[in-house]
Amino acid sequence: MTENEEYVEVERDEFRAYCVSLCAERAVMLRLMFAVDERATDNCFKVYAVFSGQNKDTFYIPFFKIKEDDPKYQSITDCVPAAHWYEREIRDMFGLIPEGHPDPRRLVFHESFPADSHPLRKDWKISETDLKEWGEGVVKKVPHDFLKVEGKGICEIPVGPVHAGIIEPGHFRFSAVGETIINLEPRLFYTHKGTEKLFESMSFFDGIKLAERVSGASSFSHSIAYSMAVERMAGIKTIEKIKAIRTFLLELERLYNHIGDIGYMCAGTALMVGQAKGALIKEKLLQLNEKLTGSRFLRGINKIGGVTKDVFLQKFEISETIDMVEEEFKDLLKLLLGQAIHVERLTGTGRLPKEIAAKLGVTGVAARASGLSDDIRKSHPHLFYYKLDLKTYTRTESDALARMMLRADEVECSLSLIRALVRRRYYGNICVDVGEIPPDSFALGYTESPRGSLFYWVKSDQDGKPFRVKLRSPSYCNWPAVPYAIPGNIVPDFPLCNKSFNLSYSGCDM
Repeated sequence: MTENEEYVEVERDEFRAYCVSLCAERAVMLRLMFAVDERATDNCFKVYAVFSGQNKDTFYIPFFKIKEDDPKYQSITDCVPAAHWYEREIRDMFGLIPEGHPDPRRLVFHESFPADSHPLRKDWKISETDLKEWGEGVVKKVPHDFLKVEGKGICEIPVGPVHAGIIEPGHFRFSAVGETIINLEPRLFYTHKGTEKLFESMSFFDGIKLAERVSGASSFSHSIAYSMAVERMAGIKTIEKIKAIRTFLLELERLYNHIGDIGYMCAGTALMVGQAKGALIKEKLLQLNEKLTGSRFLRGINKIGGVTKDVFLQKFEISETIDMVEEEFKDLLKLLLGQAIHVERLTGTGRLPKEIAAKLGVTGVAARASGLSDDIRKSHPHLFYYKLDLKTYTRTESDALARMMLRADEVECSLSLIRALVRRRYYGNICVDVGEIPPDSFALGYTESPRGSLFYWVKSDQDGKPFRVKLRSPSYCNWPAVPYAIPGNIVPDFPLCNKSFNLSYSGCDM
């Protein structure tokens, strides 16, 4: 346990009231909720919730024990709406039932998956019964119970789950009158990969390779959050040079993502020259990534205890590329803001109210464009951020244009941070010695990825090997908010709304 993590055990029947009072008294939001199977050592499951706010660098982590023969607990979703997916996921994965949850449907596993099979239980194996039952939901044509919208002139428009191009599967069910959308219900988790289960079969040191493959566009962010958790468990203190390199690469990852996203939004307004220019700038940054680390997506550069290369040995190449990117990005932004049709298509499109964003625990660009000043780099300073002049930008318009301009603000900030990091001198090695991971240890790891806050909670077993790895990507928080931004828009604007959020399917299908 680390110094900014406060664990409090509460009784199962008191958990709901404790969470409500925590939110009210300390103005915190739910960051993460998960379960752990500790029946072998403590004869119970444990359910944890992680809360934090903007005013104090503390994570408040209440948890309770729950027995296998009485697997029910009182849902907190009606009073902490951000818990709604977490509780459904816990039910799918562990068979622990949140009584009173407003949506009892499956989340991670679709109807074809065996009903009483819970893969994150430690004793889970595919049984003969599972094999016989597998697919019955499909064979019997048991449909997913989508929300029905009734009324004169209302029709349903199904989109997906198979999409054109390389996009991953996701189903979107629209209820519309003409072109005006009345309701949208998305359904994801078509390619669930069992990533958290796979972590349990790997060493802590190999686990970083899996972490950086959860979501390609945020490879380095995932590796940082995972390695931070493991390093905290082991009591490893990284030196200033390692922190600076990691911070630099995080900002480089944010830079290429934000510029690429701004260009990609142009595809939604048919401004193809903007999309092409954004892609060209992004390509130059990806080439810089490869030159510095050997990977366009910054894979293999991070490891437990440090990094594999001193990227600051190539300061000239960094500065040259950054100067070029800044000039070309200014030209791109001038082009986009000078196109009245592009700006008009974005203005007022896909508004996400601040109140909804707060209740659902929305994070990253989507949160800040809706007026929420939430940035893990500021509220929970880590790596080298506490030594940098970091400003958190927010906008209040909450529409697609606000999300584009928020990214533009953060591009300028990342350029400034990168220059500040490159100007400094650092001494020492790029990696520290790492011994064995202590048994029965656990810790949080986190960072602010290009899409928002990213969390890993890691625990070792009695032999110092991986026991539980829970990860939460920003897309997992933000996908449930998309349906609130869509009603009132027209169907042709949905791709534009979707691009303005730019969420990952893989970030959910873990």
